[in-house]
Amino acid sequence: STFPSSLNRIYQSLTMMIRDHFEICPAMPSELKAKYKDLRANTSQGIDGSKQYWVDSAKKLGLVDTDRGIFCKDRRHFAPTQT
Repeated sequence: STFPSSLNRIYQSLTMMIRDHFEICPAMPSELKAKYKDLRANTSQGIDGSKQYWVDSAKKLGLVDTDRGIFCKDRRHFAPTQT
């Protein structure tokens, strides 16, 4: 998995984590893995507007794209640039 570089890549990063990590994650309890597998088997893929949902939700949380990646709009998580 990778941290998304922009709000538009949140959906892609999430789907990669779901596809590549959840089923093999040693920290996920077996009953939660079973529930995940059940939900995944009964969920349609590629729902229209789902990518935009993640972008819109991130914006509602105050996340913004910057040249250094995704940050909170109020700058509380901006670290000073090291030179």
